[in-house]
Amino acid sequence: MLFSSISTLFLLLLFPTLAASCTCSPFSGNQGSCCPDNSSSCSHWGETLSCAGETPVCCNSNFASNCCPENSACSQGCRDSLLGDCFCIPPRESKYVEEDALYSLAFVAASQCEAGKGLNNTWSCTACPQSWPLSEVNVVNHNGHQVLVGFDGMAIVAAFRGSLSPQDWWADAENVAFTDYPECDGCKVGLGWYKAVQSVGDLVISAIADIDSRHPNSPIILTGHSLGAAMAPLFVVALEDYSASLASQITFPIYTFGQPRVGNPEYAAWANERFGEGAWFRVVHHNDPVPHLPPPALGYKHMATEVWYVEIGTGEANFMVCDGSGEDQECSSGTLVSGDFTDHNEYLDHDIHQCNPSGF
Repeated sequence: MLFSSISTLFLLLLFPTLAASCTCSPFSGNQGSCCPDNSSSCSHWGETLSCAGETPVCCNSNFASNCCPENSACSQGCRDSLLGDCFCIPPRESKYVEEDALYSLAFVAASQCEAGKGLNNTWSCTACPQSWPLSEVNVVNHNGHQVLVGFDGMAIVAAFRGSLSPQDWWADAENVAFTDYPECDGCKVGLGWYKAVQSVGDLVISAIADIDSRHPNSPIILTGHSLGAAMAPLFVVALEDYSASLASQITFPIYTFGQPRVGNPEYAAWANERFGEGAWFRVVHHNDPVPHLPPPALGYKHMATEVWYVEIGTGEANFMVCDGSGEDQECSSGTLVSGDFTDHNEYLDHDIHQCNPSGF
């Protein structure tokens, strides 16, 4: 066994191309000429490269080919030459952990269910993840907005539901207007997001504090989808204003899914500084239209940091941690808005909409 391991290492040192064979990036635009038939070929009309070894990933278009480091993504220009050049985007170092994102997503899916249909201490709802049961469940539902609060045995979970009720949809529509955000100078946030947090926030804080009274100093996991994702950063600050001690128990990074823009550029800059680098990950599924809303034309800007996934698949090769601008043009902000909401209702290969079986 030792001789075999040494022999393998010796061969890899002599022939580094054996270390990794050609892999077609799911972000590439010319899939037919991207490592075809398990070959190392990465080609376009005018050139063929051989991708292996330290640069096994093929990023190509009809006009360019690139051999890239492992788990690289490809620029928008690889998929649409009108959007610029085709080039490699090597993976960025980050605190993003897909397993933790999946854990938060499981409770986002459950938050779509109803208290009278198993979203309670029986933990029997259609989307309730049986691998990760909650106890001491409190479904906070006020003025049509819903938040799932419970205890997973080690941490307090609060999952802010996406839009399901008429009041939720009205809150979404109200974001054509801003309201002043009193926490920072010049900051404005969507009127609908702000009113939704004002409506339900105190009840959620009470539910969290109630569980904490029985399980002191438990970590607090916050998450949300769509409307709930936009409410989450505003709720963090509301919790800090209520109790700095309780807010200090929040677990970072926070993972949200399909998060719309929350406020203006001043708010985005303030939120990035307030939460810190790598403290907030906005997971975006491919062509989900909701992260495009409200549009920059209305004065909105995204907070950092987006994690952009391809249509199907999980794992490092299938997502890209975007830059810290919040509006990385090589990620979803650089794509056209889609009218298909399928990608908004499915995240990390799981259905998270209307209390459907989520697969967790």
